[in-house]
Amino acid sequence: MLLMAGSMLWLLRESQRASPVLIDAASSLHASSGKPPAPMPQPPVVASPAPLPTTHPALSPTLAALDAPDALPNEALLTFRTPAALAAFRERAAALGLDLLGYDLTLRTARVRYHDTAALERDLTAHTADYSHVGPNLIARIPGLPPQTDTANAGGSAPFRSQGLDMIGARGDRSAWGRGVIVAVIDSGITAHPSLTGTQITHHDLVNDGSAMHGHGTAMASLIAGHDASVGGAAPAAKLLDLRVTDTNGSSHTALLSSAIVKATDLGARVINISLGTSASSPVLEEAVRYAQSRNVVIVAAAGNEQQTALAWPASLPGVLSVGAVDANGSQAYFSNSGPGLTLVAPGVGIVSGYADNKLVIGSGTSQATALTTGVVAALLARGYHGPNIIPLLTRSAQPLQAPATAVGAGLIQWPK
Repeated sequence: MLLMAGSMLWLLRESQRASPVLIDAASSLHASSGKPPAPMPQPPVVASPAPLPTTHPALSPTLAALDAPDALPNEALLTFRTPAALAAFRERAAALGLDLLGYDLTLRTARVRYHDTAALERDLTAHTADYSHVGPNLIARIPGLPPQTDTANAGGSAPFRSQGLDMIGARGDRSAWGRGVIVAVIDSGITAHPSLTGTQITHHDLVNDGSAMHGHGTAMASLIAGHDASVGGAAPAAKLLDLRVTDTNGSSHTALLSSAIVKATDLGARVINISLGTSASSPVLEEAVRYAQSRNVVIVAAAGNEQQTALAWPASLPGVLSVGAVDANGSQAYFSNSGPGLTLVAPGVGIVSGYADNKLVIGSGTSQATALTTGVVAALLARGYHGPNIIPLLTRSAQPLQAPATAVGAGLIQWPK
């Protein structure tokens, strides 16, 4: 009885910590020596979610999936059925010879580095009932652009050389668009830029490695909430919640991305922009997305830039507003991924945005299309639309295009009349 009482007191203290979402045992982002794969493309107060369902696949005794080519080497994400099971594992991890790199109380997940799989196999055998899933820590990256080989897609490459806002009907005085709405930008961090002067931005560096920030996050912020003459966003009055998850090269991982989604939700974000992705999903990422969606948060994610017939993750997940890219002629961009579940498309070729070091750049990608879409979502939320109704509204009002739904979804996003 004394042991049980002590355990309950310990768990109570853990659940009341000021920053329960991402707690690192060593550093926020642990660089891997392995080479990453090619670039990929007012919430209510709710109690902690119930334990994960028991329908996950059986755990592999060989842990072969941990050697996935697009995963951080010698790392695993361990998901537990209850907070108590996670707490017990944390107590024994060092004795097992495992390096506990971080853990997330909300997702009941531990990120570990192993020297061989034997210790994990022994613990899985001894504590099978405690685990719900064991899997790799997948690399997440800001998407790059492939060569214009265009073997599968429509081939659009005509640049906008603007923000593309006119094409989606976001014209006129937008100075009040997005007022009162918190938009989370889960990306490479937002740096100071003239287009964001006066924009309320709250910064959370989840990498915190002291390295220079990649300019991608600043570009996304300017397209969402920029408000000067040259770089105007769709929701200039929105408040930005900057959650840095990538290093200076634009690389991150599933554990950090998932925890950032939870943190953004807990900090009051009503829409989350994710202009990066992974090559596959995992129960940890799926649980983070469900956590946000259960609190009526709209997640907007990039389809990816690989010319593939499948979307990146989390764009592939149910209920996520997944965004592809079109050029100035309304053709699917040559790089934009196709696939079942694509929601719609937005301008994504030759888009002007802010960047690091006070620069303006012309860039292309489903990232830009996603940021413009996020701005529209924020503007609609500010006008009183309910989060779960946003996707049906935008798909009804989208402009049909001459391409399959797998390539352009419901069509080109339009500001609802």
